[in-house]
Order: sequence, then C-alpha cells, then structure tokens
Amino acid sequence: MNRVEKIENEINNFLLRDIIFFIEHGKTVKRGKLILFRFKEFHFNFTLKNEKDEHKIYEIPYPYNYEPGQNHLKFSYDLDDFTLKDSSLYFTAKAMNISTASKLHGAKLVLSAV
Repeated sequence: MNRVEKIENEINNFLLRDIIFFIEHGKTVKRGKLILFRFKEFHFNFTLKNEKDEHKIYEIPYPYNYEPGQNHLKFSYDLDDFTLKDSSLYFTAKAMNISTASKLHGAKLVLSAV
C-alpha cells in the first residue's frame, strides 16, 4: 500500500462526519460535514457541506508528513519534514522568500472530528 492510499484510509474514518480544519496553535480554516474527498495530482480535494447546506470544495497540497490520531489527522507542511536539516536543500528552501507562500507553509493542518 502506497502513502496516498494510507492517507486515504485514514480520511475514510471522517466521511459523513462533522469535521473542522484548523492550523495547529492557530485559527480555524474550514468546517462542515465531509461528503467526499479525492486525491488529484498533488492535492487532496475535500467536499464539505456547510451550515447553509452548500457544498464547498477545500483543496490542500499533499503533505510532507502526516500523523494519525484518535479523532484527528495532522498534515505537516513543516520544512523539517520535507528534507534533512543539514542538507543543502534545507538551507536553500530556508533562504527563499516566503511572503507569497501558502498559509500552510511551515505549519501543521489538523483535520479533526467535531
């Protein structure tokens, strides 16, 4: 079983449940009932049903690492999970201008059941 399939198996536990996406130690990003999800190229697409009964799609990039939990799943976008700390790639990425980077850059996004 490859890594995408392992993540998909973990996400299956949240289908048709009320969920919340939030940045660890930060703010809430999205919330609603998870209706559908799929992996498309380098992104996960989540279809959420919000409080107004509208279906909204929330797309997140493929994480560098993930950690399953009891009622949550953490997606890591931290540079430490992307490459080794003593590699030249690490220092090159650290020196990049991140002002236009995604809000997930260097963060952990948590998918949690409500």
